[in-house]
Amino acid sequence: MNRIIITTDSTADIPADIAEQYHIRVSPLHVLYDDEDFTDGVDITPDYIIERYNERDQLPSTSAVTPEDYRLFFKRLLREGYTEIVHIAFCSDMSSTYQNAVIAAQEFDENIYIVDSRCLSAGMMLLAIRACELRDMGFSGRRIADVIGDMTEKNVGGFLLSQLEFLHKGGRCSSVSLLGANLLNIKPSIVVKDGAMSVAKKYRGKDEMCRLKYMKDRLAEYEGQIDTRRIVLHTTCDLSDKDRKFYKKELKKLIKCDEIIVSTAGCVITSHCGPGTFALFFMLK
Repeated sequence: MNRIIITTDSTADIPADIAEQYHIRVSPLHVLYDDEDFTDGVDITPDYIIERYNERDQLPSTSAVTPEDYRLFFKRLLREGYTEIVHIAFCSDMSSTYQNAVIAAQEFDENIYIVDSRCLSAGMMLLAIRACELRDMGFSGRRIADVIGDMTEKNVGGFLLSQLEFLHKGGRCSSVSLLGANLLNIKPSIVVKDGAMSVAKKYRGKDEMCRLKYMKDRLAEYEGQIDTRRIVLHTTCDLSDKDRKFYKKELKKLIKCDEIIVSTAGCVITSHCGPGTFALFFMLK
């Protein structure tokens, strides 16, 4: 009997309990500070990134999972007795992780299927969970990969940024844009579509008000099209448990769904988007 394992990259930001529940394995990206090489979610946390920035005004760079990392990752799983691996990879337009996974998979005779998620963060999580459901329904690894590959077009995600400092430090935002956003108290929303990120609506005002409006706007935009089996409410680590419970309660008022997963951005997303980042992710029917 085939044993199928679903895997993904650390940029999926999967909570530990969800990974355990669905038996998902995660391959971590690298987080780099000068000559220090950390492993995302293993020996570095998002809290550390924010603390280090506040103390030293220093942000890390991030690096893809290497072909050798993937080779060892897949090898361990095969040694554990899995006969098929379906890997949901970080968007190929944003990182070399997908291509590196493909390179590593070619070194094995076993059935290893690499899926380009065409997204990031909790969007990858939703695809991985769906892949696990298909596995439990008896689908083969190849069939799972094909179905999930088709589902990437139904993935809706994006972020509402509280500030642009981290984007600016990372070279993804000009000084003029940063100054204008600070002066006007603007919080831009970033949408992820077709493997690319772009600025959508801009909000103005206090974070709480902007986040509530953002949720209403995103749900209204796709009214009647949303797969209500699960929605992910995604934030950076600086938001308190009280804050998360509040926004989850407000989200329940806006839409009826079977499950709301509350997740926290990992090191990669945090280092690019910065504190106060808020997001919704869901699939379309």
